[in-house]
Amino acid sequence: MKNILLTLMLLITTVSLAQKPKTTVKTTSTALATFENLKAEIITEGGKQKLAIILDNAGKKETIILKEITAKDKAQQPTNFKIKSFTIGNVKLYHFSYTENILTETKLKKENALITSNEIWELATTKIKILGNIQTVSQIKEIEFLDKNKTASQTVDKTRREGFEFTLTKDFEVHLSTKNQINKYKFNEVTRRYDPKK
Repeated sequence: MKNILLTLMLLITTVSLAQKPKTTVKTTSTALATFENLKAEIITEGGKQKLAIILDNAGKKETIILKEITAKDKAQQPTNFKIKSFTIGNVKLYHFSYTENILTETKLKKENALITSNEIWELATTKIKILGNIQTVSQIKEIEFLDKNKTASQTVDKTRREGFEFTLTKDFEVHLSTKNQINKYKFNEVTRRYDPKK
């Protein structure tokens, strides 16, 4: 009788456990941005992290590597990824832009660098980068000593700019500018590159 009761309890427990609804596992997407048939994401390839564009043509996927993320970069992954497209003549181009933030801190200095990358790619035929630009704007807070004995100090705020500021105009010209100069480039449909505008 005890054996029958024990068997019956095991059967009831097994049936009740089997009837529990399955919990759905949520998967997080690594996509930084999606646009048309493109997806920007961080992939791992050969044990290294890379920023890539996944191009999906009717189920056939191609991977275009924008940059490798080195070990020291991993804390500041690319963010604010944006994808736009535009057509000049019969050539469709894609504009990718993203930022990275690098914070460096010592006892006397704190530097927050914002790196903005802009790239223009032709993906229909050649799958090559036509133009790339990187600009860094660093906000620096530094303690400077006013005497040799370091008894008096002051905190100084500075902004340092490196590289050119990128602008894509409504006519799809590229302007690369600093405080003192502006360089203008126009797309050449024959050579499929941005040439200096005359």
